[in-house]
Amino acid sequence: MNVQTISFDKSASKIIGAYKTFDAASSKLTTTINSEFQSFIDTWSIANDRGEASCKAMQKEIRDCEAVINIVASGAMEKKTFTEYANSAARALHFNVPFEAGLKNNPDLALPWGKKSGDKTKVSGKVSSTSREDLDKTISKALAQMRILGLTELAADTLDLMIDRLDGFKETVLAK
Repeated sequence: MNVQTISFDKSASKIIGAYKTFDAASSKLTTTINSEFQSFIDTWSIANDRGEASCKAMQKEIRDCEAVINIVASGAMEKKTFTEYANSAARALHFNVPFEAGLKNNPDLALPWGKKSGDKTKVSGKVSSTSREDLDKTISKALAQMRILGLTELAADTLDLMIDRLDGFKETVLAK
C-alpha cells in the first residue's frame, strides 16, 4: 500500500499563529496587571503612608472590592489570585518598588510584620495519612502554582483531567 504524504505546514502555521496570539494576549495581560496595580499603589501612597496599617488596608481593599467579589462569585477567578496580588502590592508599597505579581515570593522584600521564614510549617514530605479533601486541596494548590508560573495550558489540562478522573472534583479556594 502506498502512503500519500499530506503536508502539515498549513495546520502547523495556524497552530503557531494561535500560540503567537496567545503569547501576545498573555503579555498584554501581564502589562495591564502591572500597570493597573502600579497606578493604584501610586495613588494609595499619595493618600497614605507606607506602614503596616496602610499596607494591610490596601490589601483588604484589593481583596474585598466589589469587582473582585463579583468575579470570584461568578467562578471566573479565584479569590486567592487577588490575595496574592494584594501581597505583592503591599510589598511594592512598603518598599517603594515597582509592582510585579511575583514580589510576594521575593524573600528580600518580606514585610517586617509578616511571617518569619522559621515560622513556616513544613508543607511537603512523607504522607502517612490523607483524605480526599486533602487531595483536592493539594491538586488545587498545584493548579494555582501552574497559573502563577504562566503554565495556563498545563493548568487547564490538569484541571480537565482531575474533573474527568476524580468523581466530584472541584477546585478549592485555598485559604491563607
